[in-house]
Amino acid sequence: MHKRLFLLGLLAAAVMLAPGATSAQAQTPIRHSLYQHYIDPFTASGWYPARTDMGVDWFVTRRLPVLAIGDAVILGSDSHDSGWPGGHFIWYQLLNGSHAGDIVYVAEHLTKLLGVGTHVRAGQRIAVALPGGTGTEWGWAEASGATRANPCYHEGAVTHSGREMARFMKSLGAQVQDPPGLGADAPLGKLC
Repeated sequence: MHKRLFLLGLLAAAVMLAPGATSAQAQTPIRHSLYQHYIDPFTASGWYPARTDMGVDWFVTRRLPVLAIGDAVILGSDSHDSGWPGGHFIWYQLLNGSHAGDIVYVAEHLTKLLGVGTHVRAGQRIAVALPGGTGTEWGWAEASGATRANPCYHEGAVTHSGREMARFMKSLGAQVQDPPGLGADAPLGKLC
């Protein structure tokens, strides 16, 4: 029994360290299974939670890396007039774990967005968040990049999709400003 636990511990340590990474660079997956490798993208000092609406907002006090929550592929990256405050929008599909296939967007005050088709690992930088303005917004998206709550959203309204993202972020260890209540932590339910 102890030998099996030791081997599982070694396996977990090997999985958490990407090739070439040091233990100081690795982020610990927060999920409860070795097969669900998600990270809390807000562990660096300088991230502050804000309101929940279509997604969940976070502000930064200085330029900070925007990290992929899990292994993913970038489906869209718009650094021009995306319609978002700040004009930038990136969305990616999670490739493994309990949320495999789910699509996450990050929008608003960003720079240095990775390009479409780029494969990333959990904890890898996909963009850089900029201080000021409306901060960043993280939520669930469709493959087209449209936010799940877009069809029924009214500015400032808390949506069901936003609460689902807040629950997911809390499950990763992130702090959220607005209590999301009980329910799914995936894009499963009604939109607004």
